[in-house]
Order: sequence, then C-alpha cells, then structure tokens
Amino acid sequence: MKSNSLIRRAISAVLLIEFSCAVAFVWTALWHERRIRLRAMDVALEGRADALIGAVQDAEDPEDNVKVDPAEFKPPSTDVFAVYSQAGRLVGASPNPPAAVISPVQDGFRNARVGNHSYRVLQQQALRIIDREETGGAGLRRPVTVLYAIRSDHLWHEVMEAASFYVLMSLGLLCVTALALVVLLRKLLGPIQELAVTAADINTSSLTFSPPPSAMQVRELAPLAEALASMMARLRAAFEAQHRFIADAAHELKTAVAVVRSTVQVIGMRHRTPDEYRRGLDDVLTDTERVEALVSKMLTLARFEETTESLPEQIELSEPVARALKKLASFAEARGVIVRSSLDKGMRVRLESEAAEILASNLIMNAIQHSATGAEVVISVRAKKGGVRKAMLVVQDFGSGIAPENLSSIFDRFFREDTSRSRDTGGFGLGLSICKSIVDAAQGEIQVQSVPGQGTVVTACFRLY
Repeated sequence: MKSNSLIRRAISAVLLIEFSCAVAFVWTALWHERRIRLRAMDVALEGRADALIGAVQDAEDPEDNVKVDPAEFKPPSTDVFAVYSQAGRLVGASPNPPAAVISPVQDGFRNARVGNHSYRVLQQQALRIIDREETGGAGLRRPVTVLYAIRSDHLWHEVMEAASFYVLMSLGLLCVTALALVVLLRKLLGPIQELAVTAADINTSSLTFSPPPSAMQVRELAPLAEALASMMARLRAAFEAQHRFIADAAHELKTAVAVVRSTVQVIGMRHRTPDEYRRGLDDVLTDTERVEALVSKMLTLARFEETTESLPEQIELSEPVARALKKLASFAEARGVIVRSSLDKGMRVRLESEAAEILASNLIMNAIQHSATGAEVVISVRAKKGGVRKAMLVVQDFGSGIAPENLSSIFDRFFREDTSRSRDTGGFGLGLSICKSIVDAAQGEIQVQSVPGQGTVVTACFRLY
C-alpha cells in the first residue's frame, strides 16, 4: 500500500492555497490594469471627439448645413471618425472608414472588431453653434452625431506587460515557499519522528516508554506522548497481572494435584482394609472435585474478562439475586447464618442473567463464610439515592471484617487473607476477582467497606434503565 507523506501533503496543501491566491491576485491585477488603461483610453477618446466637434463648420450648401473642416482637425491616421447631421446624413468621415465602426448604434462607449483590429468607439450627440453675419450675431444651432474610434489592439499587450511583474513575483514566492516549507516542516515534525522512534523500541521484553523531551515540549504532541506513556503503563500492569495469574494458577493447580497424588500415595503405601480404601477414594474424589472447581472458576474468570462490543439485554436484577439466595439457603442453614433480604422490583440493568447470579452467589457465599454462627447477612437490591440513577446490589455481613491493608488487594486473583490451603478452609481467591470482572464488563462499579471485627459491606452499582 502506497504511503502518504505528511510533509508532502502539507506542502501540497499550502502551495495549492498560495497558487489559488496568486491566481486571484494576478487576475485582480489584470482587471485593475485594464480598467485603468481603458479609462485613460476613454479620456483620450473623449478629447479627440471634442476636437472633432470643434472642426464641424457651417456648409455653404444649404442642404448640408454642416461639414468637417479638414484644416481644423488632423487626427492620427489609424483613428476612425464620422459625423452625421440631424437628418442622419454622413457629412464627414475619415478615409475608408469601416462600416462596423462608423454605423450609429447607441450613445456611449463600445467595442468593435474589424478584421484583425479592435476599436474603442465613442458615440455621442453634440450641438454645434455657428455664428453668421446675416443672423445679426445670433448663433445657429446645428445638432450632430459624432462617432470616434481609436484602435485598442495594444491594450491587452500593455496590460500583460504591466501584470507580468505580478506573475513573476507570484511564481518566485511559490518556489521560495516550497523550499521554506520543506525545511520548516521537517524541523517541526522532528518531535513526531523522535516519538515514533522511541515508540518503535517497545517490545514484549521491555514494556517501558519514556516520551522524548522534544515531544513533551510541543503542546499538541504532549497529550499523545502522555497517552502513550499511560497506555504502556496500563499494558505493563496487565502483563504483570497476567504473569501473576499464570504463576498463581500454576501454583494452585500444582498444589491441588499434589494433594491428590499424596492421597493416592498414602493409600498405596501398605495394604489397607476395604473401609480405609473407601475413605481414601472419598478423599481423592474430594480433592479431584476441588481441582475441577478451581479450573471451573478460572474458566469463568477468563470468560467474564473478555470484552464484547454488544450490550446484553436488560434484566430485572432482583430475579437472579433471588435464585442465588434460594440455592445458598441450605448452605446458610448448615452454617447457622441468618440471611435477610430486601429485593426491590423495577431495578432493570444491562447484565447477563447468569453473570448476575454468579455475582450474587459469590458475594453471598463470602458473606456467609465470614460470618459466625447465629450472625446475620443482609442482602438488598435498591435504587441509589441522589445523582445518576443507579441500581445497587448490597451484601452486608457482621463477621470478622477485612484488615485495612488488604482492602486494596481483595479483588486480585488468588488473594486470600487466610493463606491456609487446606481442603477445609476452601477458597481459591478467585470469587471477588470474578465479581469485579462481571461488574467491569457491565460498566458498573463495585466497592468494599469493612471494619475489622464489625463486618463488611460490598456494593455493586449498575446503570438503571
């Protein structure tokens, strides 16, 4: 795929704008020069037409009334003129005048072209007052129509000569601008190049990124450099968490398998009675179930950590919570823990029903496990008061609580305050990790408040629909 150069595109865009401006500038200059020179030509044309009017004399022939005295008017040989009497008779004209030029059309200025020559024509009405002795000093009024034309072939030539300076200046500026842009843009884009080179050094063995100072000093690049640094920090944290997860998972699986193996080894160390073999096989079955539960939780965690673009359907939050309570009722009864619930209706959220049930089961199971015999666990589903409307799942126990230094780690995978790994104390430290993955996938929030010796409150909030 052909790459596009940012420098080339920027230079092309600037030069295109400059070229457009230069064309507009040259066109304006041509129009202005033509306007000025045309105005000067019109002034000269009016002067020569006035001189022609002054050469109009009284004719001796009564029918002609007026004539043009050649001795009074000697125009340039290239000029064309004609004088018409009031009756429309041609009473005077230049030698061999073109009919297209001397034909009366309309008063004012106009352009005409005859063969290879262009003319600027002025047609105007004039009143010639002629003094005669027999009228006793009273002037005779002789209206005439005067047409005068001069060649305008040289007009555009003069205009182009005058505007050539602007054309050459514009071309020179375009060349200078192109060179200056190449140098300037390479210098301005230097920080981007340094940022790209620094980012290219990132690899899986070194997930560190330190933005170059040149990029941080550019206001427009600083946010990008900071975003890259922040992204690499999150990526590094994710890789480290993944490595810890793999190490912890391997350790947990190794421990679980070792327990099974040790049980089998103990059984096979000597000849045993059928009852001893039966108890040993029961222990193996229990340990195998523990391994299966561990693998199942790991798969559940991996499934809920997968991000999906589509949002799940809306569900009534109280329904999966009620199912979780029903399933754990016998477990709570066996532990001697009293479970109370208050599940408001109308709390509709976007969450998979199965995920909501797993979330509620894990939170309720934790609360029951950390409660003493005869203690209470309170579960509620209700709307959050104030601010943005949200639905809350709140699970509260009055058990041993969580130490303050452990509150920031309780959602980490395989984290347990009780480090015992016996089959009796159970727990793999994945329950709350699964809960957080479920809540994060639903774009919700989960918080834990705990006081050692008084109990713990876990609150999961979701947008209410």
